[in-house]
Amino acid sequence: MINHLENFYLPFFSITQEGLHYKELYKKYKLQEIYGLLDCIQKKYYMIENRPQKFFHKIFIDYANRLKKNIKKLDKWANLECIECYRIYDRDLPNYRVAVDRYKDWIVIHDYAQPQEINHYQSLQHLLNIISTTINILKQSPHKIVIKTRTKKIKKIQQYHKISQNGIFFTVTELNVKLWVNLTDYIDTGIFLDHRIVRKILGKMSKGKDFLNLFSYTASASVYAGLGGARSTTTIDMSKTYISWATKNMLLNGLVGKQHQLLQSDCFHWLHNNTETFDLIFVHPPTFSNSKRMKKNFDIQRDHLELISYLKGILRVDGVLLFSNNKFGFKINLSGLNTLNLRAVEITSKTQPKDFRYNYNMHKCWMITHTD
Repeated sequence: MINHLENFYLPFFSITQEGLHYKELYKKYKLQEIYGLLDCIQKKYYMIENRPQKFFHKIFIDYANRLKKNIKKLDKWANLECIECYRIYDRDLPNYRVAVDRYKDWIVIHDYAQPQEINHYQSLQHLLNIISTTINILKQSPHKIVIKTRTKKIKKIQQYHKISQNGIFFTVTELNVKLWVNLTDYIDTGIFLDHRIVRKILGKMSKGKDFLNLFSYTASASVYAGLGGARSTTTIDMSKTYISWATKNMLLNGLVGKQHQLLQSDCFHWLHNNTETFDLIFVHPPTFSNSKRMKKNFDIQRDHLELISYLKGILRVDGVLLFSNNKFGFKINLSGLNTLNLRAVEITSKTQPKDFRYNYNMHKCWMITHTD
């Protein structure tokens, strides 16, 4: 393993200290810690000589064979579809619980943290062997590999806060749409890969429509709507950082003018004061948020009916609301929607991308319309 990584560093990202707690490394490796606004951490483990603790290089044959099989199929598909960012391994095999994403010539490996009772050294050795196998199969430069440790999110932690200061942005193409990504500075990269088909659907539905993108993140959905011929787009997110990012995405695709509004606002506050109506609305709320900018915390399971009730008031008679979220085990309140004279049709099976076949916590998605 180290033969591949000597004189390089591996950046590991996690939202908790425990996700990066490899005590065997503390005495053996030079360690740099970068703390963000919340409990989000980046640690850089430098691969140096004279290590008392020996790490063994091993190629995982089962994982290697699956990775070869996947890239043979997915690389060809992505090239035909003009997609430069996609998942090439999605926890396919139970003994290799990682996800591997390609962003042009960069690779992001998501390590789903093992239970705390698992020996940390063994866990790290296993991960290093996965990285080594990935480098070997993809012929990948270690300079362009990012490791992100994924743990169950503590409710107080937000996913959109900065955890590093590298500032490396570059553009990727997805279905002929160009978007800015940053692989190192945030927990997420600027684009939710599993929502690719949702964005494509929105692009096809948006022609001649007034489109609203609430909880917009970096506005990739607004870009698709704008390029799809939307009469107007309104993009709203509470984060100044992501509205700035969204603006760059819109500019990158030539979407400028008064018809394309981008607003930094608490989405609920905006809904309380808004008088505009829309033909097409996309809402992908966070699973949980307790930002200081909000008057109260938000839980998607508890509060989704209240949110949709506000959206009903600004959805035109023949309009469509596309509602999506990533909460594991989420159950939509169909009886509550019925009392609001709304109909919800789940379309998750139609929005599952080819490269996310094994994702057990992928988004769920509904089309919601008026019944009266």
